[in-house]
Amino acid sequence: MLNVLLIANECGDTGMIAATIPQKKLIDFVEDKGYEAVEFQNEDYDSTDTVESLKKECGYFTLKTLPDSEETIGYGN
Repeated sequence: MLNVLLIANECGDTGMIAATIPQKKLIDFVEDKGYEAVEFQNEDYDSTDTVESLKKECGYFTLKTLPDSEETIGYGN
């Protein structure tokens, strides 16, 4: 199942991560990277959406591409 999570760094810059791991594991993953897990947005996506399509078409992070949050400070400005 596709999980899409809104995340924020300590400065409030936000982004999205898409993954197929369970929600609890995804929350643990982003928190270990220094982000706040804000809200799952799964209802906005359908069965044709994939991690790769959201990465390519929308610029979403994946488990492989999410940097540590310190690297994203000021990125949204």
